[in-house]
This record gives sequence, C-alpha cells and structure tokens, in this order.
Amino acid sequence: MLLYLQLPLASYLRTARVTWGDHRTGEGFLFHFFRKDYGTLKLVKDDAEVDIWRNYSILTADLMRELTIPVLLLALFSTTAMIWRDHDRKFVCFLKTTLVLYTGFFCTFANITDVEGIYKGVLERFWLQASLPLVIMAGIGLQELIRLAKIRKTLMMPVAFLIIAARIHSNYGECDQSENYHVEQFGRHVLSQLPNNTILFTSGDLSTNTFRYLTIAENVRPDVDVLDLSFIGSRWYIPMLGHHMSTVKFPGIGYSPQAPWNSRLYNLEQFLDRNLPTRPVFVCLKPRAIDTVSLRKYKVLPFSFCSQFLPKGAIDPLIYGKQIPTPNLDKYLPPKTELFGDQTWENVLIHEYWDAVVKPGRWLWDAGENTRNVEKKKQLYLAAYEYLFRTKEQITTKINEGSLSPMSWNHTSYFSKYLGVQCRQLWVHTTGRSTVPGSQGAKYQECQRKHFTDYIESAAPLTRKLDKDFDNILMLLKNPGM
Repeated sequence: MLLYLQLPLASYLRTARVTWGDHRTGEGFLFHFFRKDYGTLKLVKDDAEVDIWRNYSILTADLMRELTIPVLLLALFSTTAMIWRDHDRKFVCFLKTTLVLYTGFFCTFANITDVEGIYKGVLERFWLQASLPLVIMAGIGLQELIRLAKIRKTLMMPVAFLIIAARIHSNYGECDQSENYHVEQFGRHVLSQLPNNTILFTSGDLSTNTFRYLTIAENVRPDVDVLDLSFIGSRWYIPMLGHHMSTVKFPGIGYSPQAPWNSRLYNLEQFLDRNLPTRPVFVCLKPRAIDTVSLRKYKVLPFSFCSQFLPKGAIDPLIYGKQIPTPNLDKYLPPKTELFGDQTWENVLIHEYWDAVVKPGRWLWDAGENTRNVEKKKQLYLAAYEYLFRTKEQITTKINEGSLSPMSWNHTSYFSKYLGVQCRQLWVHTTGRSTVPGSQGAKYQECQRKHFTDYIESAAPLTRKLDKDFDNILMLLKNPGM
C-alpha cells in the first residue's frame, strides 16, 4: 500500500516523468485505484464475455508445467495433515481458501479474448500468486508423507533440496536473461536514427516503455519527446506531464482522433499543424495505432521501425522508391526466433522487425494502388518489387552466413507473397492480363507463379492458418488466368 500512499505526493510535486493519472484529488486517486482507465474488475479494456473454464484450463496447464505433477500431488496430499493435526488443519485450510478465492476471482474477471502469443504471457504473470500456496502445501504434504512412511526426519531436508534443485536445473536456462539486451539494443538503434528534437508517438508496452526508459533513465537522446497514444487523450496528461515537454505544442486539453475543429480537444491534424513546422514528428512502431486515414494535409512515410509525418507533396512516391535503401542488416539484427517463446516480448520484437523490413515495399504498393496513371502505377509496382527482391536477397545471405536464424524463413516467406502480389499487379494493370508467349505479360505471369509457389512451400503452419489470403493464392496457382 505504500506505493499508493506516495501517489498523491508525487502528483502534487509533479516531478514524475511518467505517471498514470492526477492523484492530487480523492476522485483522481480513486480513479486510478479502481483502474477505471482499463475498467474496474477487468484485466483489459474490453467488453468481451469472460470464458471462465478456458481460464481455469490455462491455469491448470501452466501449473502442471511450472510446478510439475509430483509437486501438485504433494500439495494435494497435504490434505491428509488436516485429519490428524489441528495446527496443520487451520493453516492448510487457510492456504486452500486463499488459492480458491484468488483463482476464482481472477478466472472470473480475466477478460482477455485472445490467449495466443504475448497475451498468454500476460495471463501467466498472474498465476505466480496461485503457485505460492501450492508450494507451501507441497512442503506440508512432503512432511506428512515422510511421517506416514516412517522415514527418518533427517531425510526430509535432502529430499526437499533435491526437488528444489531439480526445478532450478530445468528452468535455469529459460530464466537466465543476464545476456539478453535485445530490447535495449532495438531501442538504441531506433532512437539513433531519429532526427534531432523528434516528437515520437508510441503505442503499446514494447515501444512506449523501451523509448521512455532509454530517454529518461539512460539519458539516450533526451531531445526526443515520447508521447504515449494510450494516455494523451486523458484530461490529466497535459497538467501532469506537459511541463516536461515544454517545446511540444498541445492545441487543446486532450487528444481525440475525431475531435471537431471548434472544440477544446484536438485531433492529429491539428497537432501536426502546430508542431510539424518546427519539429519532426514520427510514430513507432505501427502507424495503424493512430488515426492517419482522416489526414487531409499530411501523409505517413516509412522510416526504419517508425513512420514519419510529412506534408502531402513533400516527396514524390517515385522519388522515394528510387532513393529508398535496402535495410542495413549489419547495424541491427533481431533476436533468434528459436530462443524465445510466443509469449515473450522478444517474440513481439521479432515480428515488429520483419513488419518494418517489409513496410516500404507495402507502402509503394499502396501508392501504386491509389494512382490512376497507368505508367506511374507500373513504376511504383516495379519499385516495390525491386525493393522486396533486394531485401530478400540480403536476408538470404545473412541466413546462409549464420547471422540470422534459419527460422527466419518463417518470416521471409512473406517476401515471396508480396513479390508475387507485385508481379500480379503488374500483369493485371500494365499488360491487360496478356499471356502471349515471350511478351511482358507472360513474364509477369510466370513471375507471379514462381513467387506464390515459393510462398506456399515455405509458409509455416501458423502462417497458413492466419493468412486470410492463403486460400486465394492457392486458387490463383490452380487457375493462373484468373
């Protein structure tokens, strides 16, 4: 509770560079205490129905994996101590009551709908509290087993140490992260590429916490102001944190994507109007986390892991396509896929890395889709194809050298997909689906077939399951004239 007691003082002094509310009033304190930003008695901000039995199933599987079945059986065996011993009966009852209340409460209100990947890791963090009473009960069960078997008490301590040593041995490799600097290296790499005095929008724990930690605690690029999209719409954001970003110009009291022009709130375009003339503005990692569709005067340009806001007309897509460099894979490489499970932040980073590498090619493709000039459309599709092809060749070299994990092919299969898409667009939009042997159309059609075949053959099972275009690509290969 001491952490909660210091909140009003920290809010009053306004010295904190990171906070989650204005706690100077009782209303503000209770707003934070009851997690109203996320929803009281909810794990995440979602109105989805809770699947209680699914949560219990995940909990049981996690406890069996982490504690092992022998330890759980010892915890169950502790019940026998309640039969003969009064002092153990009360304590075991207390532990069981604690376990039932905690697991029942959490499984009832854990409203995460997607329990794959990092969200499964979020759930697993809360099972640690359930493990504590079970481990104590296992100790009581071991004591009771030795007593009933009439084994000398001197053996109890060695047996307990052997169980603990076995768990340490089986988990040490996974828990030893003393050489894991992947997230820090990623953050330093991204910050090093940003222009001076950048305003950086972030969304999600990975980008927000990484960049805030480095800029505030490590004093890396203190000229960069990090604005968390999750909180800039809150009324307390500017009063509590605005004075730490004195050169950021907030056009209103709070951000709202759909803010009307005559209100006290502001939208993204109003923010860019006030700040972009004097400071570069970027968003990391995913531009889709911020409303860019409604922008009338600005566009988003891929820039490494981030995207840069620029006035429309500031750069021609064709010029960008000619100038865009292949990603410099010598400066930063992602963690090796096989070292980290799906529920880790490193795995999230790996996916963000490949998303960023392919992003310029997709941007050029979108630019081609949005132009009506046939010749310009063709040039943009060609620029997208050439970028993706060069990048795939560089990645192949890194995998063959051993610098990249061979499992990276699970991610680079998407390059084959997008290369096939570019060839198809060129075939459809610039040759009128020509199939005359030796013609440019026939070459594009063969290019489409080759890359789509590579994608189908190299795609991982999970990719086949999640990619909604997978069946359509199979159909195209069976009917190439479609």
